[in-house]
Amino acid sequence: MSEPTAIPDCVPIPQPAGWPIIGNLFEVDPSLSVLSFERLCKQYGEIFSLNFIGRRVIFVNSAALATEVLDEKRFHKQVKDTVLDSLRVLIHDALFTAYHGEENWGVARTHLSSQDRLLMPAFGPANILNIFGPKQHITPSDDFTRLAFDTVSYCAMSHRLNSFYTENQPVFVEAMGDWLAESGKRMLRPGIIQSMMSESNAKYVADMNVMRDLAREIVEERRTHPNDRKDLLNAMLNGRDPKTGRGLTDESIQDQANFLVLPPQTTSGLLSFFVYYALKNPDVYKKLQDEVDSVVGKEPLRPEHLGKTPYLVGAMRETLRLGSPITGFAVTPDEEQIIGDKYRVEAKTPIIVFAYNIHRDATAYGDDVEEFKPERMMDGNFEKLPSKAWLPFGSGSRACIGRAFAWQEAQMALITIFQRFELRMADPTYHLQIKQTLTIKPNNFQIHAIPRHADIPYSLALPSFATALRQGGNSNATKSHPEESSTKQKAYFLYGSNSGSSEMFAQRLANGAGSHGFRAEITTLDSVTGNLPTDGPVIVVTASFEGEPADNAVHFVQELEDLTDAAALKGVRYSVFGCGHHDWASTYQKIPKFIDATLEKFGGERLVRRGEADAGGSGFFESFDEWEAELWPALAKAYDVTSDDSDVRGLSILIDSATARASQLRQSDAQLGIIVENRLITKPGAIEKRHIVTDLHFSLPSNPKDSVERVLKRFGLTAEQQLTISSSSASTLPLDRGISVGDLFSGYVELGQPATRKDIEILRKHATPSGATTSALDGLLAEYPTMVMAKRLSILSILTTYPDIDISLAKFLELLPAMRIRQYSISSSPLWNPNHVTLTIAVLRASSLANMEEMFEGVGSTYLESLTPGALIQVAVRQSNAAFHLPADPSIPVVMFACGSGVAPMRGFIQERATQKAAGRRVGKMLLFFGCRDPELDYLYGDDEIKQWVEEGVLEVRTAFSRASDKSEGCKYVQDRILHNRGEVRDLYQNGARFYTCGSTKAASGIKNAILKMFEEFGGDGYTPEEAYAKIQNDRYAVDVFG
Repeated sequence: MSEPTAIPDCVPIPQPAGWPIIGNLFEVDPSLSVLSFERLCKQYGEIFSLNFIGRRVIFVNSAALATEVLDEKRFHKQVKDTVLDSLRVLIHDALFTAYHGEENWGVARTHLSSQDRLLMPAFGPANILNIFGPKQHITPSDDFTRLAFDTVSYCAMSHRLNSFYTENQPVFVEAMGDWLAESGKRMLRPGIIQSMMSESNAKYVADMNVMRDLAREIVEERRTHPNDRKDLLNAMLNGRDPKTGRGLTDESIQDQANFLVLPPQTTSGLLSFFVYYALKNPDVYKKLQDEVDSVVGKEPLRPEHLGKTPYLVGAMRETLRLGSPITGFAVTPDEEQIIGDKYRVEAKTPIIVFAYNIHRDATAYGDDVEEFKPERMMDGNFEKLPSKAWLPFGSGSRACIGRAFAWQEAQMALITIFQRFELRMADPTYHLQIKQTLTIKPNNFQIHAIPRHADIPYSLALPSFATALRQGGNSNATKSHPEESSTKQKAYFLYGSNSGSSEMFAQRLANGAGSHGFRAEITTLDSVTGNLPTDGPVIVVTASFEGEPADNAVHFVQELEDLTDAAALKGVRYSVFGCGHHDWASTYQKIPKFIDATLEKFGGERLVRRGEADAGGSGFFESFDEWEAELWPALAKAYDVTSDDSDVRGLSILIDSATARASQLRQSDAQLGIIVENRLITKPGAIEKRHIVTDLHFSLPSNPKDSVERVLKRFGLTAEQQLTISSSSASTLPLDRGISVGDLFSGYVELGQPATRKDIEILRKHATPSGATTSALDGLLAEYPTMVMAKRLSILSILTTYPDIDISLAKFLELLPAMRIRQYSISSSPLWNPNHVTLTIAVLRASSLANMEEMFEGVGSTYLESLTPGALIQVAVRQSNAAFHLPADPSIPVVMFACGSGVAPMRGFIQERATQKAAGRRVGKMLLFFGCRDPELDYLYGDDEIKQWVEEGVLEVRTAFSRASDKSEGCKYVQDRILHNRGEVRDLYQNGARFYTCGSTKAASGIKNAILKMFEEFGGDGYTPEEAYAKIQNDRYAVDVFG
């Protein structure tokens, strides 16, 4: 142990600059402090300190430093001036709120410790079995909280809360949750501010009284009606400390009873995070289910089963690493200490051992710390971890006394759930959000639970949402119109889509189903996992993303990969259409091909050949039209149906809500964001590019006003007119409610997308036979690639050019695809501002190639350009390609290739490393290859931020100016500059650098060729150039392309 005098020159502990009086209070989001502390850890590293209104607190974020500060000879638990101190107003000196050395802690722990073995038998399978059943949207954290509270209250005090027998949360549970959340917030408020919050203070006291009343009721009931049960309550009532002979007072017993509010919160968090991570990782889910089936089968759960589930145990440990409900705890030294051989800690200074960050320590867990891998906690790996790298239950004498209790409860619950239910996310696109009280849980996370075995009896209690879900049901599916004739044959249109193209094609098929005699149901592939329909044709439209399925098709694909029964899909009649891009030759159409072959291999009947569309070719829409032309006759023959052209129309008025459009377009995670800044970052003469600051990231755009006005003029309408749409098939249009014409054509349909061959053929039927318009349309069909696709000729443009085409508004709407989201890479780091994101976009606006009198305007970019600060926008943040992130270790070098607005994600990377360097962390070399036209016109951020980062030593830049190559060492394009500086690239490659590309598909292809040439010249460690390239793609190279 080092004495403080041994190292006279200590390193200052990093700390953000603060404000007078309040210090670093604004660094922390009071409602979600865990993410604030995570951000500060990324910025400052293994240790930092904060000043909260004059009170200094140190945060430890590495396993190495945790090992030191958890040495109980030097440090002890700190309660005073922490969030636990605020809980003492209710539970006084209970186990986890007692001050160091407080007498009642020792007395209470003696009673509780003696009961550990006695409590275990209370966790019989019957206690858990009765509180699960098939539901509609289940909120796991709510139901698991009920389970944990019911279990603890019964096992510890023989008191039945019966929380599953009320539809709403029990009053006690709701009061407890609000009280804990408020307790955490109070720690960050100045006392004078808190004293002025009269309404908050009154509720705080009321919630506290609810909990006190229940504890008092339980104790008084046992005093009045004593029994000989060997539970925790009797131990506290009747037990005596063998050292002092003292027992607990009734007040102290009530405090300990209220102390039990925490274990249910942590168990509920563990179970909720476990279900989330299992569902986000289908391979993990399958292994868990296989293990439970192998060990338990359909038998009742027995104690001996618990020791035979090593994979489940590994997954539970890994869940507690990434989703530990307790994010940290405090210790303090009585004397000055030196930690890490360089950081001086003064006596009595609170130190937060921040387990949430320690569990993400790359030095302990490797660079894949954010990945969920149960294997890292199995087969001796768990035992090899640094001693304080895993701290979900605390440490030492003040560690959680009920950890064995909670572990067994959770293990039994999970085995029962995986034995009896198929779990699915209610929203397959959901990504983890955090809700924080004293603990953390997933927020807004909902699932479906479908019984697996008809021969196992289910005892159903009231769930978190009382509506029952029948097997195979799905609330996300867009169902047929309720007035549609039930005599029509069902047809299922299933899509796997990230960018929206596959969903658009599936919607087109669903829109046309009614006229072909079918009743359409459209939904995601994941929503039918485990229940592929057999009562109608199954039409799959999906894409590959670098060889991986779309986010909403992951579970479906995983299930197909795991099939073994040759007749598993007997009765399924199907067809598959795939979307892809030929530039990714090794994985082109991989997922559609796999689905098509697997469905047939395991008993399915193919109804029509697999179709495919190449987004990198000129026949993307044509390929779909040709396949669709084969599909409908095949379906009609297979199901003996005839065409039906009937439509249902009507009229009514209803006021829309602010986010109804996102929901109708199946973008359930869209939220209202605010535009903070919108400025031009190019000079006159260059393609317009803009820097936009908002609080979220993908955009649900609106069509340009000029396009909408052209629709109004063509059909003789005003923007204010109200109309109601009814449909005989599933639709993303707003059905059976009033909507203004302006809103409809601004936000629900695409007006600028090129017309398909089928569209033109339909327009031809509405033109005058043998007239000039018919001849013109015939010409478009004959020269479709050059006259339509190359010129992006839209249906609206054709109708504007040929006003004699007599088409109804309803038919026009039928032809238009649904509005698609526009996705943009975030161009900022959360270390810069955790509440805002920036976008770097190119604004697409040019004369139409089809008609020079018209303007072709990019829907998303011109919409964003039009927004001014303060404007509201429907946006959301979604996770990017898993590989397209900076490495967890900031010292690893990075090489970035970007063209034009493709600099967006690179700016975020550089901004993050610059913030880390400014905070005192060691960062690796960053080399940016950037291409644009002219340094005087469109060198984005070159004159300010990039120049500053270069001066600060964060970044080195190698430019390529296509129209001023004399200013970039003769290099016109990024690929030229790569070869020009290939020595630098080679050195960084050999030093373990990570590589990233963002730009157009054409640019990405050129960069790939340059890298292949480098491997050919320098060698690829014994691999061919193609093999070496494939290897870095798997390990060290991520690509984000567009256009």
